[in-house]
Amino acid sequence: MRTLVVHGGAGEWPLDLRDGAAAALERALEAGWNERSALDAAIAAVKVLEDDPLFNAGIGATFNADGFIEHDAGVMEGAGLEAGAVAAIQGVRHPIDLARAVLDDGRHVLLVGEGAMRFADQKGVERADPSLFAVKRRSEQLERWKIADTVGAVALDDNGHLAAACSTGGYTGKRPGRVGDSPIPGAGFYADDSAGASCCTGTGEHFIRLVTAFSATSLMAEGVSAMEAARRVIGELGSRLGGSGGIIVIDPRGEPGAAFNTDHMPWAARR
Repeated sequence: MRTLVVHGGAGEWPLDLRDGAAAALERALEAGWNERSALDAAIAAVKVLEDDPLFNAGIGATFNADGFIEHDAGVMEGAGLEAGAVAAIQGVRHPIDLARAVLDDGRHVLLVGEGAMRFADQKGVERADPSLFAVKRRSEQLERWKIADTVGAVALDDNGHLAAACSTGGYTGKRPGRVGDSPIPGAGFYADDSAGASCCTGTGEHFIRLVTAFSATSLMAEGVSAMEAARRVIGELGSRLGGSGGIIVIDPRGEPGAAFNTDHMPWAARR
């Protein structure tokens, strides 16, 4: 890899959880660093975070208003602008693996609900009992406050190819069947070898309305630095819609950037 950037979600991060999140991000960087392709690196990094109950993805995802977990995930590679995503799924061990399977299959970009889970069985994607993903801390949050965050990664490999991957449980107390930005190319994630790669986290409805991930890569394509592009789109998110969240990006030269307007967003980069 030339550059790999990961994040653990923008939102409310109690001080006693931040060291653990930082350590997990380092493990994610390590998992992805020696992969040969940017897509493999981003997915490997995200899978580490899906396995960590600190994060709102995979194990530890938030509960919806009916008290069960629905996962969303999406991946994109920048060479051919190919993408795969899944939404409102249950019982898939690594949602990011199912998103990758949709990309590899090539027929569709986004599968949801029962159809996505049938596709998982057809492709041999690992399933799991939904109880595996439930963490007590998240059920307590259902009664106290809303958490909206996501995990994600963007990568640039030695061949100059870019990729993005993200995974989430949505936000605490969402309506069943709600889909945010995380499985929507251009809104929650985007990758284009000629422009850059980005991955968002936060209140998905706002990112969808502003097509934030695509906007960030478009700025980098115009020569705006990675860090400035990240700052601009998050600034617009707040000023135009009152939205909250964050973003990580990489430009085609491998420069990383990140910005957020929430309490905290754990993120890390390796070059």
